This record gives sequence, C-alpha cells and structure tokens, in this order.
Amino acid sequence: MSDVSAREPFRFAIPILLILLVPLMHLTPTGVAMMETGWVLVGLGGAGFATFMIFSGVSVSTGGVRDPLATAAWLLLIGYLLHQFEEHGLDLYGRVYYFIEYGNAQLAARFGEGGPRLTDLAIYRINTLGVWVPFLLAIWAGRRLPWVGLAAAGTMLTNGLFHIAIALVNGEYNPGLGTALILFLPISIAYFQNVRREAGVGLLGVAGGVAFGVATHALLPTVIAEAGTPSWSLRLCVIFGLLMFTPLVGNVVYRLFKRT
Repeated sequence: MSDVSAREPFRFAIPILLILLVPLMHLTPTGVAMMETGWVLVGLGGAGFATFMIFSGVSVSTGGVRDPLATAAWLLLIGYLLHQFEEHGLDLYGRVYYFIEYGNAQLAARFGEGGPRLTDLAIYRINTLGVWVPFLLAIWAGRRLPWVGLAAAGTMLTNGLFHIAIALVNGEYNPGLGTALILFLPISIAYFQNVRREAGVGLLGVAGGVAFGVATHALLPTVIAEAGTPSWSLRLCVIFGLLMFTPLVGNVVYRLFKRT
C-alpha cells in the first residue's frame, strides 16, 4: 500500500472531528449556548470539506482499496448536512432559519395548541444527536455492521418522502424539499444498491432499514416534545440512545447469536 493510500483515511478525520464536535457540545451548557443555532453552519462546513476531499481525488478506501460502500456512506452524511442547511439555514426562498416557524404551524394544525412544538434546543438535539451521530456511525460501521448504514439510508429516504408528501398535501414548498428531491432520493437508493452489492444484504435488510426510518418519523412528535426539555432526564437519554445506537447494538447482537 502506498504512503498516499495509507494517509487517505486520516485525511477524512478532519471533517469527522468537525462534525462530531457539535454533538459533543451538548455536554456543557456553554456548548449548547454556542451551538444551539450555529450548528447548521458547522454542518455546512463539514459537508463542504468532505465534498472537496472526495472530488479532489482523495479516495475513500478500506485497506488501501477504494471502497464504493464507504463512499456511499459519506454521501449519505454529506447529503443530509446540505439538506439541513436548506431546512434550518437558508431555504430556496431566501428565508433564514424558517423551518421552525413552518414546522410549528404544521404541528399546530395536526395536534392543536396543546401539541408538541419545535424549539431551538429541540432542533439542535434532533439534528445532531439524532442524525449526525448515527450517520457518522454508518461510515465507521461499513460492511462489518451494515444495519447501521441501512438505518441511515432508510432515515434519509423516509425523510425525503415525508417532505414530498407534505408538499403535495399542502400544495406548497417546504424548507428542505429541494434537497429531498435532488439529493435524498438518489443518494439513499444508491446506498441500498451499494450495500446489496458490496455487503451481500438482501431485500429484507433494505426493508428493515426503511422500516427503521418510518418508525423514527412516526415517533417524531414524541421526540420533539421531549427534545426541548432543558435538562437531561432518563427518558430523554433513552430516546436519543435508541435513535443513535439501536441499529448498531442490534447488528452486534445478531452477529454474536449467529456465531453460536
């Protein structure tokens, strides 16, 4: 293996550390205050850096051999980071941080005045702990633990279809619709194709990934209601623990039982 090939995985440590820094800021009140609305710009920076690395000729490799599944996993994360910027940064109508207003109007119409509401803190937690961490784990898990990537791709596909369904029902654009159409659908489908070819995953595995995405979106009102709680409770830790680690733990347990 050449020196260049040996160094390439470490070059991606820079965007990984940049993206992982924001979820870690949840550990301190100061970190939350700094990142509560600024997280989306950090995500955009991470997406830009990772995109530059990939398209400037730095291969995503495993053992020095270019790995299509690893590249597909990176594209999942990059696509979601760009989507989050359209949602919570600048949407296609030029509105800044508009999703919170749009989303709360939709929640009020669905659940009434006493229903769940988005807050800056809830948005920060859901998008970093509920998306960034699982998608980074998908890159790390790769073909060894494919359930993690399947769940990430299923989440992306479900979210894309969710944006499209809302647009069709309401007959209007919603923040995130553009990237849902041009990024989420093709990137998630491409990942499923890669994981079937590269990791030997069947249609049942793909269906499981999509089912996970559907389940997380079905639970979203509950997650929103809990995620805005200022202090960390056991219930809140359990919710985000399940969002972040269920596919990983499930795949590890499955492999252990399969060996016995």
